[in-house]
Amino acid sequence: MWVWREAREKWLLAGAVGVLVIIVLINLKLSLWPWLDDSQVAVFLRADATSSVSSDLLVGLFSAYVFYVIVELMPRHRREALTLRPLNMIVAAVIDAYERSRVFGHETPITSIDLAVLDIEKLKVHKSELVTKRDLLRVKFAMETGHSRYPDFQHALAMAASISPEHALSWLVLTDKVRLLAEQYELWPVNPFVDNYLGQPTVEQRGDTKLMEVYVQYQKNMVSIEGTLRLRVTEVIEATIFWLELQVT
Repeated sequence: MWVWREAREKWLLAGAVGVLVIIVLINLKLSLWPWLDDSQVAVFLRADATSSVSSDLLVGLFSAYVFYVIVELMPRHRREALTLRPLNMIVAAVIDAYERSRVFGHETPITSIDLAVLDIEKLKVHKSELVTKRDLLRVKFAMETGHSRYPDFQHALAMAASISPEHALSWLVLTDKVRLLAEQYELWPVNPFVDNYLGQPTVEQRGDTKLMEVYVQYQKNMVSIEGTLRLRVTEVIEATIFWLELQVT
């Protein structure tokens, strides 16, 4: 429950409940303990002025808390929800490109991304798949989208900081992981036979030793970058899970 999210708010809510209980007890005018009978304390506690003043003061305190919830907490909760939506859309763009193998994920507007891709359990499944399954296209598309969206992550830090310092720190970690993924875009190996059918060398080209050495190196680089991309996408997913868990705590 969002009212209980911060320690200060928990103490305020507990105090408000305590005050309400005391108000009820005062107005019930319960019997005093026998050992207090016929004492000045009993006279003081039974006095109408005592119960009236005490009740009015406590009612004022409880009213102040209700006023705080309506004027401060509820609008702040709404502002945070409105701020989190575009932030989550930016994150979802990268995850969506991986999950759906979007060829043009880097060109897809974030407003058309389904935030359902940010389901924590689903993200944990993706994380496990990256360890056991090899899918070059999915991590490649995630890399391209990460490269395209990296400036958005940088510029959105102020939005995350407006929510809380914890959100700002989590966003910084996530942005750094996206940066590491985006850096691989410039390191993507270039096939020396990219203009050929299926990128394969022709019979004549296979006879060129130097050209084939370049092609063999290209294949080695592809194997290497695939492993690196799987690691970088895994790190982005881990940071995304932490970011989402922060929103529900």
